[in-house]
Amino acid sequence: MNKRSDKNRLSPSFIHSFNSANSKTLYSEDNFSKTVFENGLTLLSQNMPNLRSITIGVWVLVGGRHETAFNMGICHFIEHSVFKGTTKRNALQIAKALENVGGNMNAFTSKEQTCFYATILSEDLPLAVDVLSDLVQNAVFDEKEIRREKQVILEEIKDTEDTPEECIQDHFYGQLFKNHSLGYSILGSRTTVSSFTQDQLVAFYNKYYVPSNVVISIAGNFNERELTKLVRTKFSFEQRRINRSYWPSKFKIFTNGTGVGKMEIINKNISQAHVCIGNPINISYLNNKKFDFLALNMILGGGMSSRLFQRVREKYGLAYSIYSFADFMYDTGVFGIYLATDKKNLEKSIAIVKSECNKLLTNPIKIHELKMAKAQIKANLLFGLESTSTRMIRLAKNEIYLKKKLNISDITDYIDQLSLESIQKAASHLAHSAKKMQVSVLY
Repeated sequence: MNKRSDKNRLSPSFIHSFNSANSKTLYSEDNFSKTVFENGLTLLSQNMPNLRSITIGVWVLVGGRHETAFNMGICHFIEHSVFKGTTKRNALQIAKALENVGGNMNAFTSKEQTCFYATILSEDLPLAVDVLSDLVQNAVFDEKEIRREKQVILEEIKDTEDTPEECIQDHFYGQLFKNHSLGYSILGSRTTVSSFTQDQLVAFYNKYYVPSNVVISIAGNFNERELTKLVRTKFSFEQRRINRSYWPSKFKIFTNGTGVGKMEIINKNISQAHVCIGNPINISYLNNKKFDFLALNMILGGGMSSRLFQRVREKYGLAYSIYSFADFMYDTGVFGIYLATDKKNLEKSIAIVKSECNKLLTNPIKIHELKMAKAQIKANLLFGLESTSTRMIRLAKNEIYLKKKLNISDITDYIDQLSLESIQKAASHLAHSAKKMQVSVLY
């Protein structure tokens, strides 16, 4: 970040330690605490004492971009496999563990992380920590379960292929990041998924599921000292104590963000044409300029009053679903537009979308549009404060990418500083790259 708030600087009043030689608390602010244990594991927590619930996430810093063309989908396969049995629990016991007390547990794999998370009542935190720590330390990868899970994931691949909106976005990213791991499908391919062996899965799990490659994030109502003691005890990683990290030094940095300017056609027997249009934008999660693109996203295709919605849907009636999106990763970003339209209106719809991008030069952003975008971003941010899961995710991502906690006031300061000049620079960048935009079509 270009701006450093005084609230983020360490000061003696924020530093204190627990009674343990194995950990140190680096700072505590606004009910927030960060602790790094001797084995390298990081714990982030934000206490919300007026609630009765907790969301806890265990983030393993490995995702699709750490894979190769030969093991594409292995992160997602491991995410599935750990739920199929550990040294302490079988699959049914894992499934029932938190549901029996009214909680829920799930996981997801992204381009850059794998996250296992649970939402429970405050009194059930010890159980949630025990179950989550079991998954990331003690998975057994039984060969029978591996064979069964291959079939499950092959069905998941089919499900995605039968969901046009998901399918076209997979193809879109594949073309944007061609020959780079950021373009790989999170699910993998039929070939790679079918090829996974027990030895391959265990080796990958043991390599990346190490404490220095794990961030635990928690938000809700809990006792800080009890939480720290609980995490220290349960996440000991006794068999994998090597202090090594694979973030971000062990993945291939993406450097070519100029766009490809091609049209990709995927033939399917479906009634609509599903389209993704966009480019890499060379703006990463670490760059404050992402806020300009988030505002531009709101103005161009972020809601019912957006330019694309008003023209493509309201004026011409060409699409039911149309929106833009901005996606930021460690070293790059993507700005894209999705729409679904009748096949006979495909060329007209694409032309209108590109013309709206070009119009960002001839019809610059207006002050009322900027005010609306700022209000929308702020409102979404503040709505998220009421959710333990949203807070948990925000704490984790700020630590993983920025290595610090951002206060809400820091983020609203960034938003308030957005100007017509700064957002117009982002708009001009998008407009100038319109001719080079990747267009992926499924019909």
